[in-house]
Amino acid sequence: MAEVVQDPEWKIKLGKMIFYVTLAVGLWFFYWFAGIQCPC
Repeated sequence: MAEVVQDPEWKIKLGKMIFYVTLAVGLWFFYWFAGIQCPC
């Protein structure tokens, strides 16, 4: 029964971690690409 309660929490934490990592990488790549496009 403990596993059934713990599983959704673990999935939510994993999902949030993946979401934030993807968001951070996306923002970093966007600024890096914008920096490449900028002549300065």
